[in-house]
Amino acid sequence: MTKIEPISISLNFDSINESLGFPKKFKDPSYFKGFDRVIDVINKHNIKISIFVIGKDLKNKEIFSRVRDWSSAGHEIGNHSWSHLHNLGSLNVNKINEEIFKTHEIIYKCTKKEPKGFISPSWNISKKIISKLIDLNYAYDHSIFPSFGLFLFYIVNAFNHIGSERFLRMIDRKDWIHHFLLSTKPFFVNKSLKKNTKNKDKQILIMPLPTKSKLHIPLWYTVGFVFGWKFFFKSLKNFLNNNKYFYLLFHPADFTSNQDISFKHKNYLQRFNIPLDEKIKNLKKVFEMISESKRKCLKMYELADYYKKKII
Repeated sequence: MTKIEPISISLNFDSINESLGFPKKFKDPSYFKGFDRVIDVINKHNIKISIFVIGKDLKNKEIFSRVRDWSSAGHEIGNHSWSHLHNLGSLNVNKINEEIFKTHEIIYKCTKKEPKGFISPSWNISKKIISKLIDLNYAYDHSIFPSFGLFLFYIVNAFNHIGSERFLRMIDRKDWIHHFLLSTKPFFVNKSLKKNTKNKDKQILIMPLPTKSKLHIPLWYTVGFVFGWKFFFKSLKNFLNNNKYFYLLFHPADFTSNQDISFKHKNYLQRFNIPLDEKIKNLKKVFEMISESKRKCLKMYELADYYKKKII
């Protein structure tokens, strides 16, 4: 009998707070009533997820307490950098180290657990990032977008930020070759971002964004908003049924909207004008499909451990 491969859910917590530029005295609804919508859905299916937080958000005491509660409830808390700079991989080594380590420290202070996983803003990766993660004993990174579809994502995302300070950071990208040359399946790398299986003390597992091939668009939640939900659900069904490597990545913009904020800001988040009812309906269907697939949902660090054993 064929063994059913496990999967994971990765929530990259690109907060409303971050998208608005961290305004003072702003209580970010994505951490509260926004995430409560997710809790209602995943609790129904008894699923624990991995949540990758922006360190700067945790300076807020209420958010700090909220994230601690998520950890206590059994969810994994991972590192998504301190201030979510879209050109993180292109920055100098001191700035990169600061962005990673400050978030590492505040997550530990909050949860009493050292984070094991990382994902870079906009999948912007570099040898400098990987080197710091290895020094901090991270178990895995999932900042690789192993598809030529990265060009499309890059163009659409940059276009939606024209006029904001983020635009210049988004076009400051130097990591193309890593995404196009590295594997579509989990693999170990050393500090030079080269495949490595020999020195176990100086390596980290890379968990690329799931894709059928480098010529296909990877599947993550945003695909539903861009290419339509019929295409998304068909693709999700195929991934769930093929019993291969898979995790689903999503963001707060997938379960929040302009209905959640009481004042007007220039918001560059895509899909923020879509009604909540539609978003929640799709969210429920996604997790129903995952539950019906009978594929066990692990936290990302557990999935990383599973593939480490398979590779070794």
